[in-house]
Amino acid sequence: MIAGETTESQAARSWKQFLIARLWRYSCLLVVLLAAATLLSGFARIYWIWDLLANLRVQQALVALVLVAICAIYRRWVWLSVPVACFLVHAPWFLPGLERVGGSPDLRQVMKVSVGNVLSSNRNFDLALTEILRDDPDVFVVLEIDSAWAAEIEAATKADYAYQVVHPDDRGNFGMGLYSRYPITHSRIFRLNEGIASIEAVVDVKGASYRVIGTHPLPPTGDRGFRSRNEHLRMLARRVQNPEPEFEGLPTIVLGDFNLTPWSPFFHDFELASGLRRTELSFNVTPTWYVLPLFPLGLSLDHVFISDDLTYWGRSVGGPMGSDHRSVTVTVSRVARGEGDFSD
Repeated sequence: MIAGETTESQAARSWKQFLIARLWRYSCLLVVLLAAATLLSGFARIYWIWDLLANLRVQQALVALVLVAICAIYRRWVWLSVPVACFLVHAPWFLPGLERVGGSPDLRQVMKVSVGNVLSSNRNFDLALTEILRDDPDVFVVLEIDSAWAAEIEAATKADYAYQVVHPDDRGNFGMGLYSRYPITHSRIFRLNEGIASIEAVVDVKGASYRVIGTHPLPPTGDRGFRSRNEHLRMLARRVQNPEPEFEGLPTIVLGDFNLTPWSPFFHDFELASGLRRTELSFNVTPTWYVLPLFPLGLSLDHVFISDDLTYWGRSVGGPMGSDHRSVTVTVSRVARGEGDFSD
């Protein structure tokens, strides 16, 4: 009986040692893979897969923290230095205070905008519209709409959003509509490097005009998509900086599914070239696209950018709407002319 217990104890001990050794072996492999991914993220401008790794900085940082804990438990101090170094490479991208900050808001010139990619194959019309409109935006842009979506949106919103610029796409995933409570005085559907429509409009909100642009570049899957998206952003930045006469001199809002996270260098290239800034804080990593409704698998792909004569003071991300994206709503306002001075 005692011998039997000793044998079982030895077997349990051997099994435990096997699991501990196997866990460390897999952890070593993850450390090597993390180091490679971190290194290759630095070459994001060169190749689409390296850019994908740069867009996954949040996930890499989380893996680094887990590996730091595992290395510490195993007391493998040399190995621990590798995930620490990787974390320190990614962490600055999330530090607060690196973004340009707008001035004081003019509380009489407030505008709320929303954007939502509904997914062209999605037929949960009511759910998607409820999510996009839940914050009661003044202007909203809907992406990936076909004729069925256009008809449903018009029927559901025409009473409240009488002003519309709509370009459905029944053969692809790049239809778009811009809807406004307030008069649209000028509008234009334009194309950049692809046959994909973007919308530019002047919206007159309570006597103040705003330039609103909705856009949706190709996803960077494969070399062609990668180069197309980057060229789209370069051309869009030039358009923002060199507006046509009817759009000139107006506060500018650009919103859409950019197929790009703030962790890619191309995101910052667009900010610098366009003179716009994002309406989210660096440390806000709330995903707007996800494969599964789990945070570590999500990416922040849907954005709202504003010009320096605007500021923002509210941003929310919607819930599931039958799409692979979530809506984004931002409250913006003109910058006050002086601290505490909201006069015309």
